[in-house]
Amino acid sequence: MVNRDRHNIAVDILEKSKTGKKKTELMRDAKLSYLQTKQYLGNLLEKGLLEMDERHRFKTTVKGLQFLEKCASCLLIGWNTQEKIKKKGKTK
Repeated sequence: MVNRDRHNIAVDILEKSKTGKKKTELMRDAKLSYLQTKQYLGNLLEKGLLEMDERHRFKTTVKGLQFLEKCASCLLIGWNTQEKIKKKGKTK
C-alpha cells in the first residue's frame, strides 16, 4: 500500500463525501482509523470544505468542490505516485 500524505487523504475524503456519507462509511471508504477520521473531519469542517447535515451525514461544500477542481488542475497531483511506479518498474 502506498503511503498517503495529508493532502491526498483530505482530497479522498472530499471526493467520497460528494454524495453525503456517515462517519463510519467514510472511515471504511477512505481506509482511516477512527482517530484519523475524527481529526480529518474536524479540520475539513473547520475550513468550510465539508458540512454535516441534520441526519449527521458529511457532504462536500461548494468551497470543497472548488478546492477539488483546483487540485485536479494542478500538474503536480499524482507526480509522486508516478515517480514511485517508474522507479519500481526499473528495479525489476
